[in-house]
Amino acid sequence: MSSLTTKYFAQLCENVLFEVSSSLNLVRQLKGGSELVKYLHKSAQLSHDQEYQQIPKISWSAIKDSQHWVILQYRNGTGAIKSDRGSYEALASTGQGDPEIFNSDRGGNILDFLKGRLGGNPTAIYVGRDSREVKRKLSSRADRKQNDDKPRIDQRALLLKFKPMWQRAITAAVADVKGMVGQMIKNDSFDKASNKIKHLQTLTNMLDQFETNPDSVLSGLDKTINKAVLMAAAHHYPDETGEIRKSWGGIEPTSYDGVNKLLADISSGDTKKMSTVLSFFKRSLIA
Repeated sequence: MSSLTTKYFAQLCENVLFEVSSSLNLVRQLKGGSELVKYLHKSAQLSHDQEYQQIPKISWSAIKDSQHWVILQYRNGTGAIKSDRGSYEALASTGQGDPEIFNSDRGGNILDFLKGRLGGNPTAIYVGRDSREVKRKLSSRADRKQNDDKPRIDQRALLLKFKPMWQRAITAAVADVKGMVGQMIKNDSFDKASNKIKHLQTLTNMLDQFETNPDSVLSGLDKTINKAVLMAAAHHYPDETGEIRKSWGGIEPTSYDGVNKLLADISSGDTKKMSTVLSFFKRSLIA
């Protein structure tokens, strides 16, 4: 395996970690939430270095003094509010197309807009703030990028570059799950076998989609790759990584020091650590 291949693999893992946004994790299960946050990342300069704190009610003075978005959960969708040069900008998303945008210098008008588009009063409110840990991770990422004299290619191209690797991992996972199903049937654990068979169908569908519509598979791999990288970091650098814990619907390490060391090793040609990532990737597929 060439040094350029391992460098590209490290870049891919790095990009996935960077793109796993705490904002997106926060709203992933909310109707219209993913569409709203993706739009904000693309069109409204929503930073990825965000963490969120739930608050009981909106403070308009705090919003005016803040540079961060406030995310609001509603019955029929997800909203967002931010101060905009003395007034307020609001977005409402039901998951159908781009969010609807509204501006007003009165907070009451903003809430009336969101209420009319998303239904009733907000059921949860989250205010954004800077995450020092993510800032440190991004700083480390920027340092590596600056010191890297190799060409960098975009995320989709990287995912396609390693398509045979993903296919082999999924194929291996299919074989393992088939073996598990056979053992469950042998032990008369039919309910468990039924659940595994459904999962087996999902995996085989992924393999089929790789041939007919690879983008549909690649777009769903980020979460699995992210988990594999964090678990590999915890395996090789347990003290520097700490506990892997749940966070806003996803997972994160206590510290990114172990992750940074892992990616630096892979970028330098450490194929053993690259194989560890792929091994955890397959385990995540089986689970």
